Amino acid sequence: MGNYQLVNVAVGKPEIMQYADNQEMSTAIKKQSREQVVLKIDGFEGDGVADLKHHGGVERAVCFYADERYDYWNKTYKDSLDTAAFGENLTVKGMLEDEVCIGDIYQIGEAVVTITQGRVPCNTIDRRTGCKGLFKQMIETGYTGYFAKVIEEGMITPESSIELKKKSRHGISVLQANRLFFQQEKDKNQIELLLQEEALADKWSTHFERLVAKLDR
Repeated sequence: MGNYQLVNVAVGKPEIMQYADNQEMSTAIKKQSREQVVLKIDGFEGDGVADLKHHGGVERAVCFYADERYDYWNKTYKDSLDTAAFGENLTVKGMLEDEVCIGDIYQIGEAVVTITQGRVPCNTIDRRTGCKGLFKQMIETGYTGYFAKVIEEGMITPESSIELKKKSRHGISVLQANRLFFQQEKDKNQIELLLQEEALADKWSTHFERLVAKLDR
């Protein structure tokens, strides 16, 4: 079911990144490719985040980004973005946001993960890539990438196969969830379906519960 391919595996610890006019910040967005990494419940060994309030945690242990989206952004910005330019751990093919659903379960190498939410981009992406307004366009298009939590720990390498173990029965794609979350689309039926998905990240559940309460007024 599906022709999935793992293109790159990358991890990185927070470091000082310079951007714009000699400004600097601490960030872990500049990840480096690895030949093999162990994925634990709280994320990859050797990986980390600088902003613990907005990044990291078991529900965001793995960050995915679709390799196909690089072509779109390179054409949009007339650029040639580096691999893992979006700070993702796993760059994948055949797993676009409109195809992957919240709650889907995948085996990647020895590890098993389930999709929990779309990624919430920030302007660190603009600073990392030098593409002004990129993170806002990611939100507008819904081409954000997505996060997963770990069900089973294990080794992952660039040669690891990806297998869809179980499809979410609710069938709300990451792209649909992004539209509901970012664009505030008032589709109560879809929101309620999404809230039935046990894998949905807690912060997103809270957001949608509040949104449904408003729609019921």
